[in-house]
Amino acid sequence: MNNLLQSIYSLNAKQVFACAIGIASIFFCAGIFFEQVLFFLIPFLCVGLGFIIWDYRILYILFLLTIPFSVEIYLPNGLGTDLPSEPIMLAITGISILLFITKIKEVDYSYLYNPITILLILHICWIGVTSIGAQHPIVSFKYLLAKIWYVVPFFFMPFKLIQSHLESKKAIYLLLIPLMAAVLWVLIRHAGYNFSFRTSNTVVYPIFRNHVSYAAILVMFLPFVYALRQLDIQNKTRKILLSLCILILVIGIYFSYTRAAQASVIIAIAAYWMIKWKLTKPAVFAGVIGLFLGVGYLVNNKKYLDYAPNYQSTVSHFNYDNLLAATYKLEDISTMERVHRWVAGGRMLADKPLIGFGPANFYNTYQDYTLNEFQTYVSNNPEKSGIHNYYLMMAVEQGIFGLLIFLALLIAALIRGEALYHRIKDEKSKIIVMAALICIVVSCSILLINDMLEADKIGPIFFFSLSLLVVYDVIDQKTKVVLTDTNY
Repeated sequence: MNNLLQSIYSLNAKQVFACAIGIASIFFCAGIFFEQVLFFLIPFLCVGLGFIIWDYRILYILFLLTIPFSVEIYLPNGLGTDLPSEPIMLAITGISILLFITKIKEVDYSYLYNPITILLILHICWIGVTSIGAQHPIVSFKYLLAKIWYVVPFFFMPFKLIQSHLESKKAIYLLLIPLMAAVLWVLIRHAGYNFSFRTSNTVVYPIFRNHVSYAAILVMFLPFVYALRQLDIQNKTRKILLSLCILILVIGIYFSYTRAAQASVIIAIAAYWMIKWKLTKPAVFAGVIGLFLGVGYLVNNKKYLDYAPNYQSTVSHFNYDNLLAATYKLEDISTMERVHRWVAGGRMLADKPLIGFGPANFYNTYQDYTLNEFQTYVSNNPEKSGIHNYYLMMAVEQGIFGLLIFLALLIAALIRGEALYHRIKDEKSKIIVMAALICIVVSCSILLINDMLEADKIGPIFFFSLSLLVVYDVIDQKTKVVLTDTNY
């Protein structure tokens, strides 16, 4: 089997192209003979497959271009998928495994020995462990598989494809161009409704799941667009175009009417100075202390019961100003429904603190742990949505150890990334590292009131940011070794 795979990847361009054309010709003739339209489509697939086998980077380029336009499709059997991105993710995962097997002697293990990589692998392994004892193991194992084909293309594949800031720029541009087209499409549609708050969810469909996921991808990608502007600052045309892109993204975030995304723009600016002034460690320490104090305060004597909403006054709002006022008064239905599920999540965690209920098992198990005092008009959860707090979801579904692994991954990325930023000498590489770090900080803030890291368009940017930190860390280490050898 290994020899067969090696022979496939040893074929040159002419051989691959000739094989693909030969197979395509056979199906084309079959289509004429049997008068079947399907046979006419297969030649194009064969030619495409031939090019992909010849150079898998073609598939990755196609992948990056399609991510912003991927659409969620729900199948009759109850399963869902994102088209066309998810099938391409599966193909890239398969190709990555083949490359690892056939070229195992060429693998650069310095990427795998990086603490961020080790913690991410540990995170995935723990998902596998907790899936075994899950309430609904099949659901958990599906989640595990989906996690793998998210992590491999976005985290591991860049180890092979990105070796400099120029390649990072190309990848970011490949994501930016279709994303801007998608944002302009949403804004034009929204303008037809006078940018009303009531239609903010409708106009983003079907490209985006809802206005929250739409806003999240915009604010997470914003640091990378700013990075491109800094990298191309000498090119006046690109500088103007990228400045316009930043303005459009900010307008999109504003008219998404998503409170978390709007606040995250301010957090992104604060994160820039936090990293510049080497304040990440104190900020992480303060965050951990604040978390323990906050949880202790709410749990002590069941203080959280004092914040139970008034069922009659907690309603949906169709005016954004009213929504903000209701949020402050704890009368907004989306905010208080989150609290309803957080309370249930806290009680679930107390019931199974070590290994949790199993990945992706919250929806199927949480109703028995809810309290009537926190019910809202949407507590029957017709959308089948989750807990709306990724950290609490980790704890509920994967136990305390699962949460600690994920927090360790985030903390390692931020602290090691800040050290990397100040250690790198190349200014262009520093710009990319800063963008990745800000994206991770923004992700951390969004995950406080959302649980969509595995959602299409959100997860890719997060894992890509983690990957960039590892890539530039390894490049920096190699550069030091070369300089040391040269000096010697």
